[in-house]
Amino acid sequence: MPLRLLLPPIDRPGADTPAAWCLVDAHGAASREGISAIGSVPVGEPVDLILPASRVLFARLKLPKVGASTLRELLPYAVEDKLLADPSQIHAVPGPAVADGATLVAVVDRTWLEAGLAWARSHGHRIARVVCESALVPDTDSAWHVRLAKEAAFLVESNGYATAFDPPMDGAPPFSVRVALNEARDRGLLPGSIRVQASEGVAIPDAKAWEGALERPVTVESLGNALAGPLASHAIDLLTGELTRSESPSQRFALPRATWALAVAVAVLSLGLVGFDTWRLESERGALETEREALFRAAFPEARTVVDPALQMRRNLADLRRSRGEGASSEFLSAAAEAVQAGPVPVKKLTYANGRADVQREARNP
Repeated sequence: MPLRLLLPPIDRPGADTPAAWCLVDAHGAASREGISAIGSVPVGEPVDLILPASRVLFARLKLPKVGASTLRELLPYAVEDKLLADPSQIHAVPGPAVADGATLVAVVDRTWLEAGLAWARSHGHRIARVVCESALVPDTDSAWHVRLAKEAAFLVESNGYATAFDPPMDGAPPFSVRVALNEARDRGLLPGSIRVQASEGVAIPDAKAWEGALERPVTVESLGNALAGPLASHAIDLLTGELTRSESPSQRFALPRATWALAVAVAVLSLGLVGFDTWRLESERGALETEREALFRAAFPEARTVVDPALQMRRNLADLRRSRGEGASSEFLSAAAEAVQAGPVPVKKLTYANGRADVQREARNP
């Protein structure tokens, strides 16, 4: 089941840093959700890493028509003046085209994002996509969306351009929303309406007051799960370039914890079966040893000490054969060879009895 994991906005989250997560179905509807340490977050497949809007900057840029690799190298320098940051520390990804021939670009601090990816991957989460939380608002063509939460808030315009701001304390429309409306008015791109969603614990603003201040139709509603819902069509996947190769080989082929648990269970079961089979074979071997010794003692009851029944049985049988004039094959061959080699005259007749070989040789011509 797909998992959505909200990356905490702090610089370096740790194993105990709480993170919001949500398991969703194929349509984005929430199945399970919670806020817990990364080690307690259930493993899902695939995993969408959701970035807080406060850590993602969106820009509208007119980009040259160059190849994707060249554009990837130029983008950090194109947004350098907006961030006043070192271009080597900027990760910028182009998105859909917007009005006036411009392109929507999502920008994030590379070091922070790499640390977040390592934090999630180190606990078995295989990241398939990285998007800003602004991509979780409903996908509409004319309405703007304002999401209000206790610690952060953001505005998403109809083309996906998002702006983060501090949540208003007095219930009045945020200054950032007013500025965005003024800019849209200058471009002739005013929204048809504004939809305000307030998360749990946030006071529901007065829709009429907002309409009077913003001069646009406003609807206000409570927000359910902020991580649920289908991704907007304008969502920009930030997992591109070198970030897709930042996994170590062990992390790239890491398996979910359920798979590891199954593998351990199979290994333990296999060891148990091998141990049982070893015990069974040892029991059978002991029974055969006991039976062999019993057979030996039945055949030779005068034997007092039995160390190696098979060897002692062979020796006793050889003694019995010799006592009855039947030598072992090795004794006969040895005696025959010695008798034949005793003289130069060819052997005419060889008789063997009681361990003794008698040789009759041919008579020599005078």
